Parts: sequence; structure tokens; C-alpha cells
Amino acid sequence: MELNHLKKRYAPAIDEILDQCRITDQFVDKEKFQVYMATIWGNAVLDPQRSGLEEDDLESLHDFLNEEIQRVVGSGETITGCYEFIVSKKGEESLSRQQVAQRHRDFLYHFARLMLAREIDL
Repeated sequence: MELNHLKKRYAPAIDEILDQCRITDQFVDKEKFQVYMATIWGNAVLDPQRSGLEEDDLESLHDFLNEEIQRVVGSGETITGCYEFIVSKKGEESLSRQQVAQRHRDFLYHFARLMLAREIDL
């Protein structure tokens, strides 16, 4: 699937996520946004077909999500950075503050281990 087609397909979801993360018209909760983006990526990798993708589309989706993350969180930020944040002390505190359910946390931690290719002490 072409990147432009992926953008059209996922743009409404990204817009909805931004609305959920918006504090004011000008400010977005970047920590919450990172959790959402890591969740989207994990779900797409776990079951691409359920997400309407083929495995070959994952690279394009990865690129698109990285673009969105950089646009919202900052230059140089990536999906990998979202997982690094999630497993950090600040990320753990953020997950608690956001009241992310344990099952969702376990899902995020599982993909963090895969993305970061290392053992994570939680």
C-alpha cells in the first residue's frame, strides 16, 4: 500500500487521537500521544490483516507513524522513542497518571521488549 493511501486511511484515527490528547487548542499531551502511537503500532504488528494491512505495508505505516510522532512530539522522535519513553521511570509514572490498565501496560511492555530488543526491568 502506498504511503499516501495509508495516510488517508489512518488520518481520521490520528485526528481522533489528537482530539483525545488535546489539552487546549494549542497543546497536546505528548505522553498520552506516545502511548496511543505505541498501541497502534503494536496492534498493527500483532495482526496486520485485522488492521486492514498486509505485512508488506508495515514499513510504510512505520514511516507514517514516525512522521506523525515527529510532528506532535518533536523532531527526531520515533515509534522506538515511544517505547523507550513507556519503559522509563517517567513513562511508568505517566501510565499510572493516565490510569492505563495493567493488561494494556503488559501489551505495551511486550512490544517494548521486541522493539528495543533487550530485557526490561519493570
